[in-house]
Amino acid sequence: MKGRTVMVALLAALMLATATAPVVRDATQGVVRFQLVWYGFLYGIPVMLAGLLLAGHRWALMALVMYGTIGLALDIATLVQDVTGSAPQPAGLALSGATGLINFLLIVLGGREFLHVAPAPSPPTSLPPSPRPPASA
Repeated sequence: MKGRTVMVALLAALMLATATAPVVRDATQGVVRFQLVWYGFLYGIPVMLAGLLLAGHRWALMALVMYGTIGLALDIATLVQDVTGSAPQPAGLALSGATGLINFLLIVLGGREFLHVAPAPSPPTSLPPSPRPPASA
């Protein structure tokens, strides 16, 4: 259960880092429909995954690994775009690096937790034989 609590904490850290993105970057306003989808990806999915993890669903760990993989790919693409752009912004690079690190930790720790299988409980042992009754004289 401790590993799942760490995963929930990482998801919370990722949502917190994502919440600072509009402050760090010049977020252009797009179509409202696309913003809802994007915010659903950034906030809705992590909240659902955290709830499923806390409820004890083991398969949610693999969904978390997939979510982290997509997030890491987006972070790497953003880093490359910022570095190759005309004027890289240090705050944007730092934010993409931080969220990339969190996504990487989600992948590694979530995968490790998913693959960790606790040993099955051993079957109950048989009861010892009853003592012999005392011999009557």
